Amino acid sequence: MTYRPFGAFRFVLAMMVLLQHGLLLLPGGARDAFYQLELGAVAVAVFFALSGFIVAEATGSFYAGRPGAFLTNRVLRVVPPYLAALALSVLIDSWLFAAGRLVPLDAPVMLPPWQRRVLLSAVLEIVPGMPAYRLSGQDFSFIPFAWTLRVEFAFYLVAFVTCWLIVSGRADAWREAIGAGAFAGGYAAFGLFLWRHWLYGAAGGGLQLLNIPFFAFGVCAFLALRDDGRVARLHLLFAAALVPVAFVLCGERGHPVLAWQLPMLIVLFGTLLVLARAPAPAGWVRVWDRRLGELSYPLYISHGIVLTLLASLSAARGAAPYGMAVVGALGLAVWLHALVEKPMRRVRDRVRGAQVG
Repeated sequence: MTYRPFGAFRFVLAMMVLLQHGLLLLPGGARDAFYQLELGAVAVAVFFALSGFIVAEATGSFYAGRPGAFLTNRVLRVVPPYLAALALSVLIDSWLFAAGRLVPLDAPVMLPPWQRRVLLSAVLEIVPGMPAYRLSGQDFSFIPFAWTLRVEFAFYLVAFVTCWLIVSGRADAWREAIGAGAFAGGYAAFGLFLWRHWLYGAAGGGLQLLNIPFFAFGVCAFLALRDDGRVARLHLLFAAALVPVAFVLCGERGHPVLAWQLPMLIVLFGTLLVLARAPAPAGWVRVWDRRLGELSYPLYISHGIVLTLLASLSAARGAAPYGMAVVGALGLAVWLHALVEKPMRRVRDRVRGAQVG
């Protein structure tokens, strides 16, 4: 499996999300103006596409014929850092709530953070089909962007089932049919969402299906790179055509779409394709690309803790607290990576059967 120079790219995407959420620490006028940029919405869409590429490549290399190992390693990759960040968030939010100073990053707090059903909902929030409010009865979430992990796990489950069915088939025709069926099912689900949305608007539900084209783009990008055939390139073009449709509809769930956002999205998706074909870096470039990539997930999953803490402890708003939040979030990401991800890497290497990087 070739090393792909995605590390710094993933770090930039995580920083875009941090910079977007950090607007909580800016004064009202500046916050409202910069909020319309919605860097986070753009970054998440690209994150999903990147996940599609990486999973497609991994299931065809390290995990070829081993769907169980694939799913196990994905759980080991996502869950331990999430639980560590969640534990820290629970402690800090409970302390701030008890002191009457909690300023949540997203939805208001209606129940004490230490209540059993609130804690249970937080643990289960990354399970597909289990948003926090279904258990806790409130929209508050310790990690408001945990919904993206639910979407990720839904994609992992689809990939697992697809790979398991492919492995269970003995004939080439069966394996090809399963692969084609997975794409057809994804496109059909997205088409069903569009139809219901056209009939009922937001009341039609199924908003998470909006993310299907992003994952499909990543998968098709890998297949086009691997096969370099006409069919694969047509698949990629079709998925690329659906991406702006899905992104524009995201605006109806709170992500305003401005004229510059789609060009930025196109540039970032194009960057993904360029990096996928770029030669593997060597020397210090590779070292730093890998290191920055390692910080991307802990930075993404834990930066809300720093933002909530600063926003709750001080009424100061401006460039200084905003800059402190960026520095603090980076420091917490380094700590979380060293405490959780490094020890887990050895376990994941055993499951994978090889070291990466």
